[in-house]
This record gives sequence, C-alpha cells and structure tokens, in this order.
Amino acid sequence: MILVDNSYIGHRISSARKTAKVRRNDAARMLRITPKKLLRYESGKELIPEFVLERLFYNAWAMMAVRNAQYRELPRRPQWEK
Repeated sequence: MILVDNSYIGHRISSARKTAKVRRNDAARMLRITPKKLLRYESGKELIPEFVLERLFYNAWAMMAVRNAQYRELPRRPQWEK
C-alpha cells in the first residue's frame, strides 16, 4: 500500500491541467464531475475517489495518443501507385 497526501495529488492534477491548457470546466466535464468537486480535489480538501483517478488516467493516455498521432510520419505509398 502506498500512502500519498491528498493535497499533493491535487496539486499535481491542477498543475498538469494548467500545463495542458485545459480549463477547469472542461476537465470536470471530461471526468464527469462538477467544477466545484474538481476544485475541492485539486485543493486537497476532499479525497479523490478511485473512479475519478481512473477516468483521469484514461483521459490522459487518450490525450497523449491524439497529440502524438499528429506528429507521426504517414506511411509512404509504393512507387507503382503514383
């Protein structure tokens, strides 16, 4: 079991959200919670439920995949298809 301070995780989530330039309302919508709840989680005033962390990680991986997809090189077409 790993114990981590709730305010530490909240500040990390807030920092990551700001770095990604995602507004609190948009982040709350992605996590399916209210903006007030997200504020309480980010400030460390309330314990973050497991389902919110699960959605957070899922959305983070999805955003990383979408952002990296635009930088991938497209496969080249064979010479004979020109």
